[in-house]
Amino acid sequence: MKLKFLNSFILLISIYLLTIAIGLYVGIDLINRIYVTHEIQPAVENPESASAAGQIFIYVLIMTVILLILIKLGLDFIIRLISILAIFFGVYITLNSFIGIYGLIITILLMLLFHWKKDNILVINSMLILTISGIGAFLGASLALIPSLLLLIILSIYDLIAVFGTKHMVKIAENVKGKFPFMFLIPVGEKSMGLGTGDLAIPLMFTVSVLKDYALNNSIITALGGLIGISSLFFYVTNKEKVTLPALPPIAIGLIIGFLFTFFIF
Repeated sequence: MKLKFLNSFILLISIYLLTIAIGLYVGIDLINRIYVTHEIQPAVENPESASAAGQIFIYVLIMTVILLILIKLGLDFIIRLISILAIFFGVYITLNSFIGIYGLIITILLMLLFHWKKDNILVINSMLILTISGIGAFLGASLALIPSLLLLIILSIYDLIAVFGTKHMVKIAENVKGKFPFMFLIPVGEKSMGLGTGDLAIPLMFTVSVLKDYALNNSIITALGGLIGISSLFFYVTNKEKVTLPALPPIAIGLIIGFLFTFFIF
């Protein structure tokens, strides 16, 4: 790796590992509250059913269509409102797992800071990490391993089609870049590597689902497999002048290999 890309690589893996670490903590709490104390309901009616994967995928498609329509109509204020609500919801889930009801107060304060420092990269990245940790963990705690695996594979295929086929994901990325907090921007020399929130939320979802059905050790090894996948993507991007690639497929491959590897060591 070229030395000038080292800081970018460290930033990328730091974001990934921090999101996974916080998300696993939140996932442990949510699994307990959903299936033991029954304080909250899962995101789907039947977490064990394979149809749950299709249900969530349909939600993703609907939100994508809505976003494309809003972009076409130039309704940026609605897109911003949706992003703010998503961030509030995700940050609250995360903080609630750490400090209970006080999480609501801290979430409100952080949202005010986020509005005040909306152009600060550190603030944006921190809020996105907290958001993804909450939403990804909630989805993972709401799904058993099989539907979570199916959703991971379906969304990876969809990511390939959306980038190389219909190219609508590229259009969305171009329109939200720098305007709405929908992605991490990792500087890579004179260009930047865009990492969407879904590229971390979905891997976290699968990792938490592994935790739900197996053990923490299995989840950690699975997550490390995803780390190898995202690192491979980074190495490939740094050796290309200009390339647009879907991030989820290589991460998903790494996650699946990491999960399968756990059967040989545990």
